[in-house]
Amino acid sequence: MTDARFSEDPADRTAQPGYAEERSGTTAIVCYGLMIATLFTIYATGLIALIVAYVTREEDGHWTNSHYTFVIRTFWISILYALMTGIVTFFVWWIPLIGWAIIGLMGLYTAAWFIGRNVIGLLRALEGKPINNPQSWFFG
Repeated sequence: MTDARFSEDPADRTAQPGYAEERSGTTAIVCYGLMIATLFTIYATGLIALIVAYVTREEDGHWTNSHYTFVIRTFWISILYALMTGIVTFFVWWIPLIGWAIIGLMGLYTAAWFIGRNVIGLLRALEGKPINNPQSWFFG
């Protein structure tokens, strides 16, 4: 008995879709949900989303790969922003009003950037569309 995927007849090959064609965006949607939940779990669910994105991402050009790259970059860039906010906090926390305003604005920017980036990615995944520029530092 021969496997239709290895048949010499092109009509038989189209009957059996490959992995890239049958893959949906469900995993990408779950990754975005885990990333948004990170706001309440101190990066625990974000770490799960990061691992899933690294494992699931393939080199086949499927539209979901741009979402996995986007999730991975969102995680690492948010860690960078959190570290920068922590460093600035260490140096300016003692300055009344001005230091607190700087810390607050940095935290607000990081949270808004993180939420916006994940919501935009989630909406694009729900539409079945790739991220235009997954290497972007902003919103792709």
